[in-house]
Amino acid sequence: MKLLKENEDFIYDFIKNELRFYPSSNNKFLLPFSINRPFVVYDVSQITDEQADLLYELAPTALANCLPNGYQLYAIDWFHNFILYDPRNPENMQSNEPATPQFNKDGIAYFNGFYPDGDYYFFLDKYGAFGYLSHPWRKEVWIYGEPLIKEFEKIYKQIGFIPKASIK
Repeated sequence: MKLLKENEDFIYDFIKNELRFYPSSNNKFLLPFSINRPFVVYDVSQITDEQADLLYELAPTALANCLPNGYQLYAIDWFHNFILYDPRNPENMQSNEPATPQFNKDGIAYFNGFYPDGDYYFFLDKYGAFGYLSHPWRKEVWIYGEPLIKEFEKIYKQIGFIPKASIK
């Protein structure tokens, strides 16, 4: 089932206007986001392959713990895939184009990326309450919104995230 173009336009406007995203900001002094709510920035440059596997297993649970039952997230690979995603039921994805999820060793679907390995990946609550934003050149993950910050505080050491900045 295709997502409406209006949904895609709305969320890209949110990323541009509310998160003030600057895609090519690899300059150390120009930040890629300007978030006016609590957020944490993690350095992910030192993550091992084992920790990356763990990230792909634990991040969906952290996201799911922030969502009421029946709610979904927007999962975005910047201007590539735009997916409506429930981390509890990844098999029920809806996309703006055919999505090709991959599967981890436990058979759990994932797509886009939790680790920024070449493109920008976003997982956003459709109301803007929380989000997981990744930046490939800076090797950073930005997490905003109290519920998701709390979930990642439980797991960040385990998955190799190094706290870099925090505004709470």
